[in-house]
Parts: sequence; C-alpha cells; structure tokens
Amino acid sequence: MLSKPQYLYQAKLVIDQFPEEDYNLIPVKTLKYINENMQEDPNIKIDLSIPLEDQDLDPQTWDFLEKMANEISDNQFYEEYKDEADDCFKFFEEQNKGYMAIAENKKLNDEISGLKAENEKIPQAKELVIAYKKLMQEKEEEIKNLKIKNNSLEEQLNRIPKFIKLIFLRNKNLKALKETND
Repeated sequence: MLSKPQYLYQAKLVIDQFPEEDYNLIPVKTLKYINENMQEDPNIKIDLSIPLEDQDLDPQTWDFLEKMANEISDNQFYEEYKDEADDCFKFFEEQNKGYMAIAENKKLNDEISGLKAENEKIPQAKELVIAYKKLMQEKEEEIKNLKIKNNSLEEQLNRIPKFIKLIFLRNKNLKALKETND
C-alpha cells in the first residue's frame, strides 16, 4: 500500500494521460492539491500500452480517481441543468421578495399602531404639563404674596416700641414667628 504522497503521484501519472478535453474538466483546486501533496517516486510507473483497468494501481489511487470522477460528473450535471437551476433560484428569490415585502409591511403597520397609541397619550400629557405649570404659577404667586405680607408684618413689628415688643414676645407664637422671619 502506498503512502498518500505516493498514491497522489500515481494519480497524477494517470491524469497526465487523459485526453485534453477530459483533463480540462478536472477542477483546478484538485490539480493544485495533487501537485502540492505528491511525492515523485521513480518506482511508480504507468504502462501506456496497458488499459487503465488492467494497471496495477494502489486501491487508494483508485478511490482518489473515483472521487475525482464523481466530482467532475457532479460539475457536468450542474452545468447541464445550470440554467434550469438558475431559473428556479430566481423564482424563489422573487417569491422571497414578495414574502419579505409582506413581512416588512406588517412590521411597519405594527409600528404605526404603536405610534398612534403613543400619540393619543400626548394631549393628556400636554394637559398635565399645562395644569402643573398653572399650579406652580399659583404657588409662586402665593409665596410672593406671603413674602409681601411677612415683610409688612416685620415692618409693623419694627415700628412698635421695644418695651411693647417684649410683652408680646413673651407669647411663644409671636416669638416663633419672629425667629422664622429672621
């Protein structure tokens, strides 16, 4: 039994004897693989006077040649039905485009429905913001009025003579009011 490099060399010797049209059917990658991985051996020879079937070829060489022949056959089959296969692929692509368009339309419709639902919330949110602003404005006015009243009360307290203030400041409510004003 030959090693891999040896049976690849034996396969190359067989392939080199093919007619040109058959040789050209061999995939370039297969030829490259053989050339890169074979090892020349002077003991391995092919007798051109004997038919290939009667040659003393290693079983691994036969397996390799058989795989190569199947690959060539598959390629020829593909080439023979290539136009039909291309037409089928084009048909499926068109079908797929239609399906993708339907799926995209459904997705867009779902997004539109979601946006409509969100848009319905906008007037309610706007009303809440307006009510909040109005309430804040009222509170600011109320605070402003309380400051004015507080300043007015403080001015009036400052006009009262000190001895009267002392009498009033004994009252804890007024004292607490005075401390918060300071």
